[in-house]
Amino acid sequence: LQPIAFIVYLIAATAELNRAPFDLAEGEQEIVAGPFTEYSGMRYALFYLAEYTNMFATSALTVTLFLGGASGPILPSWIWFILKTYVVVLLLMLIRWTFPRFRLDHMMSLNWKYLIPISLINILFTGIGIKIFQLVS
Repeated sequence: LQPIAFIVYLIAATAELNRAPFDLAEGEQEIVAGPFTEYSGMRYALFYLAEYTNMFATSALTVTLFLGGASGPILPSWIWFILKTYVVVLLLMLIRWTFPRFRLDHMMSLNWKYLIPISLINILFTGIGIKIFQLVS
C-alpha cells in the first residue's frame, strides 16, 4: 500500500501527459491551440487520438502498479481492469478541469521542492519497512 507514491505518481503522470494544469507546451490562453494550430482534419484528430491513447496507457499502468491490477470480486478480471482504468482516466480529467494552469517556474518549484523530496523520503521509509518486516518474520 503506497498512497504517497500513488499521489506523487499521479502528479508526475499528469505532467508527463502534458495535460492541464501542466500543459506548458500548448498554452491555450496565449496562443490559439498551441503546436496544433497548423493542423486540421485527420492530422489534428491523430494528435488528439495519440494524446488520449497515452492517457489510457498511463491509466492502465497506474491500475497495474497501485490499484491491484485486474483483481476484484464477482466480476471477471478484465472487467475490473477496464473499470479501474476508466476511474483513473476520470480522475485525470477531473484534475484537468479543476486546477488552473501552472507557470513554468511554479511547476519546477513544485517538482524540485516537494515531489522529489517526498519521493525520496517515501523510498527510504519503504526500505526501512521492508527491512523491519524481514526481521520480524
